[in-house]
Amino acid sequence: MQQHILSQCNSNLALSSLQKAYRPFCARAGQAKPRDARKQSLNRLEPQRSASQDSNSVLDSSSQVVLARRGALVAVAAVIALPPLLPLAAAADEGSTDLQEFRNTQQGYRLQRPAAWAQTSKAGADALFEDPARKSSTLGVTVSPIRVDSLDAFGDLDAVASRLLQAEKAKESTTGVQLLRQEARKGAASGVTIYDFEYELDSTRGKKRILNTVAIAGKRLYIVNGAAKCEGGVCDGAAEEAAALMRRAAATFDTL
Repeated sequence: MQQHILSQCNSNLALSSLQKAYRPFCARAGQAKPRDARKQSLNRLEPQRSASQDSNSVLDSSSQVVLARRGALVAVAAVIALPPLLPLAAAADEGSTDLQEFRNTQQGYRLQRPAAWAQTSKAGADALFEDPARKSSTLGVTVSPIRVDSLDAFGDLDAVASRLLQAEKAKESTTGVQLLRQEARKGAASGVTIYDFEYELDSTRGKKRILNTVAIAGKRLYIVNGAAKCEGGVCDGAAEEAAALMRRAAATFDTL
């Protein structure tokens, strides 16, 4: 199926690591887009700074099979090594006072965003929220046109995790990456397949806790991306609190 899908995303868009992982399935830059997608491409915001400036693409298809197998083994080993934790989706809390409803009916999604965080803007995403007390903690949503109809057509949970980790490892600034959690679930209202990932990223700029939630619906790729900077190379305290809040928010994401 991959041979029949266009292999280049819009080169004018800043790509997150997950967008790069899905790049072989994105719409061609010169291809006509739906009116709302063309409009959004003019002011799309990027929620993750560390990935937006990277120019490396995912490794070519001839090596993806081997890397996917290796990445899947790494992902499984990382999850097994961790103590039992609450599944990502189980952390959703629709009635909490520290979360509030946010939806974009034009782009077709909704989630419970951190209520105290400020809505801001950055090139590459549809929405971006920032912790005013700790501006290195951000949660954003990107929406991009794509050539497949569902995540199932792209790959299973392990395959996508492998692509994501390889996209991070390919960056020159990356010194290490460890997958912490991964989960496949269905949207509570839409029934759409949704993948959730959480990992720690070590780079020359320090360590971050990263959360990615991804879904495909209506030939649109939705990515919820959260990032919290870890002080002193340890992801605890304020970083863990921010990650826990973003984890709960991301778990409420669904398409409309």
